[in-house]
Amino acid sequence: MSIMRTPSLVAVALAVASAALPGASAIAQTPTLVRLGAVPTPVPATALAAAGDHLVIGAGSGVRVLDVSRPASPRPVGAYDFEQPVLGLTTAGDAVYVANSHDGLRRLDLSDPSAPRLTGTSATRGQAVGVAASGTRVFVGDNSLGFDIVDVAGDVQRVGEYLGDGFPRGIAAGGPLVFVADQPAGLIVVDATAPAAPVVIGSLSLGRDPITQVFVPDSRSTGGAAPGLICIVSGRAGLQAVDVSDPAAPVVTASIPTADRLAGAAMWDRLVYAAGGDGLQVFDLADPARPARVAASELGGPAGPVAVSEELVFAATPEEVVILGRR
Repeated sequence: MSIMRTPSLVAVALAVASAALPGASAIAQTPTLVRLGAVPTPVPATALAAAGDHLVIGAGSGVRVLDVSRPASPRPVGAYDFEQPVLGLTTAGDAVYVANSHDGLRRLDLSDPSAPRLTGTSATRGQAVGVAASGTRVFVGDNSLGFDIVDVAGDVQRVGEYLGDGFPRGIAAGGPLVFVADQPAGLIVVDATAPAAPVVIGSLSLGRDPITQVFVPDSRSTGGAAPGLICIVSGRAGLQAVDVSDPAAPVVTASIPTADRLAGAAMWDRLVYAAGGDGLQVFDLADPARPARVAASELGGPAGPVAVSEELVFAATPEEVVILGRR
């Protein structure tokens, strides 16, 4: 069984829930959040990844796969346990890529979500703390070195590396570009077109305010092109929008006024889904200089990681992953 979408079921659930809200017809053209369901998590989620009709939850040293085609009644369908903690997840096609701490990169085949299979590994010299994918390449953040470049078109094969001056705290990718939150250097933009010789083409420093996370729009919302706008998180200024239309000269366009300290975020095209405190907020970056909050939802507990798909948003708390419909 391949990972696929069942948009009609999700759309029907969202339409029914939205119709019950006061003024639903008046807000139909603006982003809204409607709580549709939740999944209990005995161990708090450390990472989330959305893939079609399935949600992958990383918690402790394992992953769980859930069928969310009926968001009001999500159904566990598969699981896989590792020896090391799951510190990052990303999906591409029928595969999920796991940043598996000191065991490096792991690839799980989810073509049969009820029976995930380990189909490839790539060791890292240090600790794999994050992972990003673009096309047939996967980029594995190494806590003390930089990142590995891994070709996943067939067998998993390490084909290059970027050695940073600092400590990578976050990683994201879009098109041929890799974005690294490097401490203390700041945001580093790397062109990985030639994987054997990746080139730093741009950077952004906030001085003594360390950049700790970086987010890019989900590739499904951009057609896989290099992004023109991304988000970073720093210790003092928090969540910020960054113009990378000229990747050689990234520039902060605005701070994004989240109500609480950021715990997790995801981007879909121009929209940023930011979790903090006990809630989730949505900001529209149509005007990058003036982020506009367009929706919000309480989560019922301290916020954690976030993931987004074509029609759903997933936000973790220590006890559950909340499923929200978005439009």
